Amino acid sequence: MVRALIGSVRPAWAPILTTYFCYGASTATAVADVYFQKEALGLQPAEAAAIAFWLGLPWSMKMVVGVASDVFPIAGSRRLSYLLLGSAASLAGYLLLATVVGTRGAYLGAMLLVTVGFMVQDVVADALSVETARDDEELGQIQALGRVALLAGSISVGYLSGWLAATVGPRATFGLAAVLPLLVAASALLAPREVARPPRPTGAGPADPLGGGRARRVLVVGLAYAALGAALQVLAVPYAQEIVLIVSLALLGALLREVGISREVALAGVVIFLFRATPVVGQGYTFWAIDRLGFDERFLGLLAQVGAVLSLVGLLVFRRVIVRRPVSFTLFWVVIAGTLLALPNIGLFYGLHEWLGVSARTLALIDTTISAPLSQLAMVPMLILIARAAPRGAEATVFATMASLMNLALSASQLFTQYLNDLFAVTQQDYSNLGRLMITVALLGLLPLLALPLLWRQERAPAAPAPAVGRPA
Repeated sequence: MVRALIGSVRPAWAPILTTYFCYGASTATAVADVYFQKEALGLQPAEAAAIAFWLGLPWSMKMVVGVASDVFPIAGSRRLSYLLLGSAASLAGYLLLATVVGTRGAYLGAMLLVTVGFMVQDVVADALSVETARDDEELGQIQALGRVALLAGSISVGYLSGWLAATVGPRATFGLAAVLPLLVAASALLAPREVARPPRPTGAGPADPLGGGRARRVLVVGLAYAALGAALQVLAVPYAQEIVLIVSLALLGALLREVGISREVALAGVVIFLFRATPVVGQGYTFWAIDRLGFDERFLGLLAQVGAVLSLVGLLVFRRVIVRRPVSFTLFWVVIAGTLLALPNIGLFYGLHEWLGVSARTLALIDTTISAPLSQLAMVPMLILIARAAPRGAEATVFATMASLMNLALSASQLFTQYLNDLFAVTQQDYSNLGRLMITVALLGLLPLLALPLLWRQERAPAAPAPAVGRPA
């Protein structure tokens, strides 16, 4: 019965599926992280957003790690060595959080280790999914099971995240999460034996996109970018975040220009960045809900559990509708729904639950039930937009670059969130302006609608043959 439900599975896929599952299960520390920021570190909401900005940046460097894994093996291994390296980084980060971290700087360093570790593991899992597949059908099966494993990991620890934070405390929860990278490392024992590849030719050509010194240039630029970010942060350079964001956008723009950017690719990049870069309220709302509404660890875990399950249900129910409708139609309703679904939380701040005669927890649970699928549903039209814009012969490069752009936009979102929290002076000691902040964020969430007329015009234009890359005109 299980085989009929999920299809065939081979032992060689164990490192891939385990990596995806463990990344999903890493949300087991979500509630503990909130309390660690709030109580152990005493962070203000703006400071939490600033840290989130830096933690989002490693995901924009997946292409650099992919090139390193492809071209520069460690101890003769191109995949398993990097998988173990990523596991070691996450393990070290969790152990530091569980033991000695007690300052903002140490917390950022430990969390960066965790994040970079999972990013490296994800890159290797993506590569292994291609290498272990015997044909296109198996590749599709691996990708589908990988998504299931990711969601299963998230769902399996939803309520557990709150229960652990309440029962054993944040530090012990981080210590228990150290099991996750150990599971990934153990799964490497089931990986197929790596076959040595012949040396790369010195010249670059269509069959060798990383030849001709390109791989080394990508790696050098990536390492220089990482060093720049680290130096700016350590030296406390003014406007460090803004400098890194501008440099990152310039690098991604150069990559797209190297591919041969078209109007469709440029438009897709603008739309995706606008949708993902809109600010959020930040940790101020969660801190306020803990202090004023009495939300505890177990209730926050319950909300996480409900959100994880309904995200999957919403994706399954609405998947076909989203695929069949124009991208602009789906994005329009996602924006409108996102703004409307912000109203219950705003209402909570102004006492709507008292006026309705229900508890704050009931209203929060209803809001989570309705709004949970939104984030998963919003991703589907963006991926469709990228797929349609990618030129022939450069699909993988455009997908990787756009994925980096999406992750960079999330860092930009946290930067704008920091600005707003500073502007409204929302702190753990003073939540008086939180309502105005929430209203402002809800209105700013409508800004991506400005890009939709361009998208509508493109969708209604006659279809033109997709340009090919690497061919003479």
